[in-house]
Amino acid sequence: MKVALIFNIDRPETMGIYIQRAFRLLGITCEHFWSRESDKIPPGYDLYIRIDDSWYDVDLPDRLRPRALWAVDVHLESSMRHLRLMAPRYDFVFTPVTKAADEFNKKGIHAYWLGHACDPEIHRKLDLPKKYDLAFVGTEGGIPRKFYLQELRERYPKSFIGQAPHTQMSEIYSQAKIGFNLAVRDECFTMRCFEILSCGALLLMHRVADESGERLGYQNGVHYVEFTSPAELFDAIEYYLKHDHEREKIARAGYELTVSKHRYVDRVKEMLKIMRL
Repeated sequence: MKVALIFNIDRPETMGIYIQRAFRLLGITCEHFWSRESDKIPPGYDLYIRIDDSWYDVDLPDRLRPRALWAVDVHLESSMRHLRLMAPRYDFVFTPVTKAADEFNKKGIHAYWLGHACDPEIHRKLDLPKKYDLAFVGTEGGIPRKFYLQELRERYPKSFIGQAPHTQMSEIYSQAKIGFNLAVRDECFTMRCFEILSCGALLLMHRVADESGERLGYQNGVHYVEFTSPAELFDAIEYYLKHDHEREKIARAGYELTVSKHRYVDRVKEMLKIMRL
């Protein structure tokens, strides 16, 4: 089986890199092509997968079949406008947001929900002392997240809150007691959730709008902890910083579930099964 993966590598931590590595770990021959050069992709592949990279100026030529679209940025309305136009031209569409999958299906598009995941080569638990009370690796992302992050910086100075190369992510989260996540749009279990979980920190996140976590087997209070207000957030932080055993028990359960069932290898297997390939 030969697979063509189409995505731009504008960032070293782009999702396409993780998916490409998953195919190779499964022993499946795959070759990468840039989205902006889609018209130069040759025929002869058993499957063409376009991975959403926010580059919508050029799409795959109709001659390349069968084809699948991995629609990631469906939580951003600007991207979703383009993806609505692209999706009907694909034989299969996969997305991590259940609401988006439902929207595509209502338009007669073969869309399937497929959650985010971790890449154990990048997102891994390291044997390091816990020197951070909290960790958040990423951008401030506007309102309301920037206000949450600023308050966390002031209340918990022994924390890492900011940007870092993706190669340092494991080191940061492995040294954190709690990993914080509040998505720009509270649509689903985001990539950051899996990054935190796979590094062994307690995931503390805002309740999301869909049931993606439950569908993946995650339970609030068992594998992670959720909050719905600033008061709940700070109460949870205070509690779990003082109760090491309970915090580590939940973090360990979340870690074990993530690295055993929610790797990009698992997502690729599920995708191929759906397409009967």
